[in-house]
Amino acid sequence: MKIKSNLLLFNLIMLLSLGSCTAYKKLPYLKNVEQIPQESLLTTAGVHEAKIMPNDIINISVNSTVPGASADFNMPAIPLTLNNTSGTGGGGSNSLQDYLVDKNGYINFPVLGEIKVNNFTTKELEEQIAAFIYPKYINKKPVVNVRFKNYKISVLGEVASPGIYESENGQMTILDALAAAGDMTIYGKRDNVLLIRTQDNGEVVVHRINMQDKNLILNKDLYYLQQNDKLYVEQNKARGNSSRFGTAESFTITVVSLLLSITSIVIGFTR
Repeated sequence: MKIKSNLLLFNLIMLLSLGSCTAYKKLPYLKNVEQIPQESLLTTAGVHEAKIMPNDIINISVNSTVPGASADFNMPAIPLTLNNTSGTGGGGSNSLQDYLVDKNGYINFPVLGEIKVNNFTTKELEEQIAAFIYPKYINKKPVVNVRFKNYKISVLGEVASPGIYESENGQMTILDALAAAGDMTIYGKRDNVLLIRTQDNGEVVVHRINMQDKNLILNKDLYYLQQNDKLYVEQNKARGNSSRFGTAESFTITVVSLLLSITSIVIGFTR
């Protein structure tokens, strides 16, 4: 009888261990990513730069070492005292250098008029505007700075903190977005994350992403997100089944299932 008891205990331990191992395999991202050859990783090296798209809001400032030379190329500033709701005075100004890209990909820029910005990176647009201004309008090349004002990603579903997350540098990977949202819960489908993306022509495209696929890191179009992308992490079957019950009911069902399994094993060894 002692032998049967020891054997029963061993089988119970093995049963629980196998269950834990199976569950663990469903959690890691980019499994076996270290197996990707270094030469393959080098082909995707470099900083990804987002493209400007219709409905983006971009901030553009023009500066010059020549006093007053760049003034005409910057939107007028409003004194802070006019916008100061706290009642305190103070100098300085509140810049209005933000431009909304229209549906055709244009902005209306001081002096230059309508210029096409669609599908440019911020660096490319900086160079383009500088080329428009110098040497036609001023005799020294200006310093142009372009920044995104609305680079944001929505993360929904089975994550710790669903919400909208912004990037100050105009870049966000899919891992960055999940990290900002507190990572997936254990109930999120790692192998079937939904990415909804609006192209610059207004077309909506949908991608299904396997976060466990090591080759995801080589796919720049999916690994690097675009502004206004939406990620939806679907719930797995365990969450779907448990959603029909409250926490107490789910715990009770789990305990009952475990007891039934143990009872079956005990009956099998005592026969």
